[in-house]
Amino acid sequence: MIAARVMAGTAGPTASVSSLLRICQDGSPVQRIAVFAALQWECRTVLKHLRQVRRVRLGAFTCWQGRGARYEVWVVKTGMGVERAAAAVDAMGAAHGCDLFVSTGCAGGLAPALLPGDLVIASTISGDGTSGTLTTAALPRAHALQAAETAGLRRVEGSLLCSATVLATASEKRAAAARGAVVVEMEGGAIAARAAAAAVPLLSVRAILDAAEHEVRLPGTLIDPASGNLRPLALAGYVATHPFVVAELLAMQRMQSAARDSLERFFGRWLAEDL
Repeated sequence: MIAARVMAGTAGPTASVSSLLRICQDGSPVQRIAVFAALQWECRTVLKHLRQVRRVRLGAFTCWQGRGARYEVWVVKTGMGVERAAAAVDAMGAAHGCDLFVSTGCAGGLAPALLPGDLVIASTISGDGTSGTLTTAALPRAHALQAAETAGLRRVEGSLLCSATVLATASEKRAAAARGAVVVEMEGGAIAARAAAAAVPLLSVRAILDAAEHEVRLPGTLIDPASGNLRPLALAGYVATHPFVVAELLAMQRMQSAARDSLERFFGRWLAEDL
């Protein structure tokens, strides 16, 4: 069983954006960042900390362009799954060269110690079926851990597994954990592969939605994979025949709130001019 050492949210001294974030692996300054998130609410955790935001389209994808402290930030809503994520990165890369890719959003916990709202800063990403195991950029990763500490967030650094399907049961999550990962999501493998191919440094920051022992009892057919939104008619029909789902929806709402709060706090620190 994987054991994750979760670091408690004790604030301490941290370096500035200019000293860590703006320096890539090769020493080049960061001028343009692309942040990729599958769902609208995940994108908003970044957008609320940007200024001069404008909404644009890149092919089939909704994007926002804004300004951080000292750099340009693009936020791209990918939709769910590796195919959509890969296409979103391709659309962004075809239009604008970037100095740093960030993969973010919610994820499922595989390590028993992880709770909803805990942050996972991925050291490696694997499991998309094409790229093997890829390593994230060391300096942006170190800065992200410091930003999470300053924000008072529980956080852990560890391996991320990208899955083609939702791992809904505790037994599925235990099987995935046996591969060495502490967290699982559905887009990071494609983003990591595209980043590696383009020689762009990658940072992955995920907030835990469902813990390792939580059983997700909502069928995937209730969710639109392109937007991540619930399908109202499908949900109404399912609730009519499965009344237990109301409790599950309320539980998921609480878990989403915890994940959203952590991501908002993290990006508020990470994008700040003076930390």
